[in-house]
Amino acid sequence: MCRVCLKRPEIPDERHGRCEQCAKAGRVAYRLRLGPGRGGVGYAVKAGELAPRLLRQRFREQLEKYSGQPAVRPHLGLHEVELIAAKDRLETLRIAGDLKDHAADAVAALRAAAERTDAAW
Repeated sequence: MCRVCLKRPEIPDERHGRCEQCAKAGRVAYRLRLGPGRGGVGYAVKAGELAPRLLRQRFREQLEKYSGQPAVRPHLGLHEVELIAAKDRLETLRIAGDLKDHAADAVAALRAAAERTDAAW
């Protein structure tokens, strides 16, 4: 199953686990794991498939402008968030079921991670 659209079968040996249509469109799902924030308040990005520099350079402005509600997906693990991007454009955010009541905190954690410099990681 394609990691991006969750509908079609994925291409064998495809690096990002995408189907043919998503690969042609340049759509990629980047998965990030959240943990407790500093001082035990809110959430912070602890690990992910996306380099911190790339998150800052490519998605910082788009995350600041993001006003949508993240979709809750059952296939995500505990405290996981997915950024769905098409080439350099942020399409949507998906969050795990345990974060559905804390969607605003999860988006705030992504915005804070995009603002961090390389030294802060």
